[in-house]
Amino acid sequence: MNTQPTLKGAGCFLAATLIALAVSSCSTSRQQPEGTPSDTNNASPAAQGTTAAAKSKPAKRVTRSSEASSKSTSAVVLSEIHRADLKEIAIGQIAQGKASSDEVREYANQLVEDRTSVDQQVIAMAQKKNVHLRDKTSKQGSEHGKFNALTGPSFDKYFLQQTAADHDKLVRILRKEREDASDDDIEALIDKILPVLEQDQELSQVLMKKEQA
Repeated sequence: MNTQPTLKGAGCFLAATLIALAVSSCSTSRQQPEGTPSDTNNASPAAQGTTAAAKSKPAKRVTRSSEASSKSTSAVVLSEIHRADLKEIAIGQIAQGKASSDEVREYANQLVEDRTSVDQQVIAMAQKKNVHLRDKTSKQGSEHGKFNALTGPSFDKYFLQQTAADHDKLVRILRKEREDASDDDIEALIDKILPVLEQDQELSQVLMKKEQA
């Protein structure tokens, strides 16, 4: 029996099968993806840029919020000083004409001069910070009426009491704002005007004691 042709045919069939398997394996290897969609290390540059930008957005919002808060605080401080300045200047001008003693009249002159100088600095700072300041307060009319109704020593006493109370209130506010200030410009402004306010406050208290003696 001749088996050589049969073996030869089987060998050819086996070789063909192995070649087919090899080709199929190469094709599968080429089609296999190198990474999964969740692999951020293999993400495209555009995708990585988008991810980075998304992460940076909250930080920008926080920065804007901090700047807005600082500006709001600055506006409150400047408005408070400006309002007090206008009031002190107005009642000081009334006292210049109505004070019954030379000492009180001299104090009124100094008060008007000091608060005018302070207010000029406040206005300049408000312009720098783009803050709008109101020029009048709603209570000035009634307060001025009380000053206009009094004369002599009664006027002097009331004038000194009001200026002492106003100075005390503003000095306390500015000392607190100085401790909490996050704006270097506002901090520097407070440092400049506090000594002026404290001096006027002390002088009004001294004059009150003389009036009460």
